[in-house]
Amino acid sequence: MRTRRGMAPGLVPVVMSGTATVFKLIVASLAVAGAYFGAAAVGPAVGTAKGTAEGTAAGRPAVKTVTLSSRAMPAEDTRLPRPGVVTAALAGAGPSCHRVYHVQSVIDAAGEPIVYEWRLARWSPSARAWRTYLVSATAGFMGGQRTVEWYPRVVGNPGRYRAELSIRSGADAGPRRTVTGEGFQVSC
Repeated sequence: MRTRRGMAPGLVPVVMSGTATVFKLIVASLAVAGAYFGAAAVGPAVGTAKGTAEGTAAGRPAVKTVTLSSRAMPAEDTRLPRPGVVTAALAGAGPSCHRVYHVQSVIDAAGEPIVYEWRLARWSPSARAWRTYLVSATAGFMGGQRTVEWYPRVVGNPGRYRAELSIRSGADAGPRRTVTGEGFQVSC
């Protein structure tokens, strides 16, 4: 079926959306190129001691270099852990003590089916024991080595936490093995 213009009715939106996408890519490329050439035109004098002195003498505001530092807790790590090690790192912080953590580990299945589950435990000073705070859904995979991740959320509950990975292997989902990560502090 053809329309008056000679194109099928379903083809017009596809062509228009494709044209819009190409146009957006061209605009984005021009913006990146402009930013690159703009930074290159400023030259290496900006941000150096010589550039700061020249900027102040020329009537431009002085450029100040600020060094930011952060102190990572031992439990935080951005690299992939070794098999059998659980790491936790702060992935995001929101208002009202809303924290999201990135917990990960590497499981080496050696060709067997694996079923695993994450648990976030909170230290209870009164009971002097770790209590379950959150539990993930059960997941699994078949054989090989795989990185497994979880993003638990802690909202308005500061304290000491640790992540635990519970693993069952074998066709009958045999005995459970638990790998425990280092504790980390959630503060607001």
